[in-house]
Amino acid sequence: MCTIRVNYSSIEKMEAISDKKVSVPWIKIRYVQMVLLFFLLGMSYAIRTILSVAIVAMVTTDTSINSDIPTFDWKNTGVILSAFYWSYALLQFFAGPIAHTFSPKWILTIAMVVNSGTSLLIPILAVHLGSGGVIACRVIQGIAQGFIIPLVHTMLGRWAPTEERSWINTTVYSGCSFGTIISMPITGYISASWLGWPFSFYLFGILGMVWCVFWIIFSADRPATHKSISLEERRYIEESLGQAEEENIQVNEKVPWRAILTSLPYWAVVVGAIGESWGSTFLITEIPTYLSKTTDIDIEKNGLYSSAPYVVAAVLTVIYWPLADYLIHSNVTSRKTSRRIFHGLGAFLPALALVWLAYEKNRWGIAALLIVAISLNGAMFCGYNVNHIDISPRFSGVLFGISNGIGQTLAILAPLLVQFIVYDETDKDLWRTMFVIAAIIYAATAVVFITYLSAERQWWDAISRPSKGDFQSELQSHRDQELINQ
Repeated sequence: MCTIRVNYSSIEKMEAISDKKVSVPWIKIRYVQMVLLFFLLGMSYAIRTILSVAIVAMVTTDTSINSDIPTFDWKNTGVILSAFYWSYALLQFFAGPIAHTFSPKWILTIAMVVNSGTSLLIPILAVHLGSGGVIACRVIQGIAQGFIIPLVHTMLGRWAPTEERSWINTTVYSGCSFGTIISMPITGYISASWLGWPFSFYLFGILGMVWCVFWIIFSADRPATHKSISLEERRYIEESLGQAEEENIQVNEKVPWRAILTSLPYWAVVVGAIGESWGSTFLITEIPTYLSKTTDIDIEKNGLYSSAPYVVAAVLTVIYWPLADYLIHSNVTSRKTSRRIFHGLGAFLPALALVWLAYEKNRWGIAALLIVAISLNGAMFCGYNVNHIDISPRFSGVLFGISNGIGQTLAILAPLLVQFIVYDETDKDLWRTMFVIAAIIYAATAVVFITYLSAERQWWDAISRPSKGDFQSELQSHRDQELINQ
């Protein structure tokens, strides 16, 4: 790693003269940010996945005990389900650079207000404008949510110390599973009740607005701007990440685009993101329809079956991150090997489960295989996902925006391909083709990532931006010194 000298004298003076700073040593402010980001992803994924279950009730009569709940004769459900990803994928490319220039805190606030507001509008526009109104809302939600994950990565790059990176990153991203866990069964239950499917959009829209209030009060762009952080914690984070020198650098410092776009380790991350995006998008958007059309599972149980794998995924997350950190910090494996192990676990085993699922006929067997396919997928957060921060903590939001943008652009094809291939949604043979395609994409992209990844901070991420040769020489010297000390 490059050596970064941190001068804290100016920080101490600033702390001494700032009577607005409140030191609360028993509260770790970085963990407050972690919890807020966890619920941000939870609410955004809940709002994202409502439609996957609600669409079954929206186009099927007699799902609700309330006969006044509207239903529709829509044949373009594949287009409706994919509409979110049209704009979501496009925004990924711009969100990272925007976060590097403007305040992530306020961009996330605006994004969540828009995201929640459109959720409240979907039931109204569905009745008055038909499927076009729903598609318009989903496109707007895609724009809003397009900012969220790249900016979450930017925030993690500023708040998560190197020593805690794996577990903070994985804990925050387990919010995605949390949102799906609460969204799918609750939507299924509400859709079957007297309240009907519209209430699920109202419920999560309101919860999203509530999150915005807490976020505005308790969040900050970086440790240096948080009013309640202790000097000790601020020093710890900044020393770990080398942020102190960045205060003298303009916020809109030029992003090293050429170096990033010609970096082989980064393109390995991009390929890993493509595999994860395709698989997760296919499973989230299409599994409720698959269960509804090929089994005798009703709408209420459909939500439970669809969400059960995400419950297991959330539990396994508690195992993934401490195990990843233990393997690295106990020198059982290198950081690079750890990333390979967890990404492989999250790709190859789900691929096998999907192939098996293509031929499974028993209801309980289907449930078990879905649990394997979806829950183990979360291991990839300790693989390609955290690898963005490994290779570039300073530009991780930019990197994630590009990789997630490419991944989500290709993932748009998943629901559209289902609509094209599975022209008869009750035909299990047609669904079998889609499961095999998803399995191949999982496995092939994992092979590329595992082969070409790097777990070292790249030369173009250094604050002083040395040449690649100088950076590698300094890095090798640092490693040699570590060996001597051992």
